Amino acid sequence: MSHVRIRVDFTPLADDDEFVLGQLTDELADDLRDVGEVERVEQPTTDPAAKGVGELALGVVTVLAGVDPGYVQALVDVVLAFLQRHTGRRVHLRVGDIELTIDRPTHGQTDELIRTVRAAIERSRH
Repeated sequence: MSHVRIRVDFTPLADDDEFVLGQLTDELADDLRDVGEVERVEQPTTDPAAKGVGELALGVVTVLAGVDPGYVQALVDVVLAFLQRHTGRRVHLRVGDIELTIDRPTHGQTDELIRTVRAAIERSRH
């Protein structure tokens, strides 16, 4: 089965600190493990004198998801559940060069979102 890596991140709120963002990132990563293999994203090092492993970016993960419709539906369901638990946030999905922002969509918009993600996955595979 074919897979594609999808970048998923959420918007922080004004009063979020690193601890809260770390917990939310872990929660999102755990939720997405039901969809596919999840990795935390490292921030590029900007300090030329810094050595070793880069810092993990808060609020950003990638998931290696299958391209069949069941995986896409599961991905969207996980993201929507995360948004329902954390009101006021938005989630951004990046598939190849296509980026989508999700914010409390209606049922019709959810169906369109699933079609858009599926099309983005197909496009990124070619």
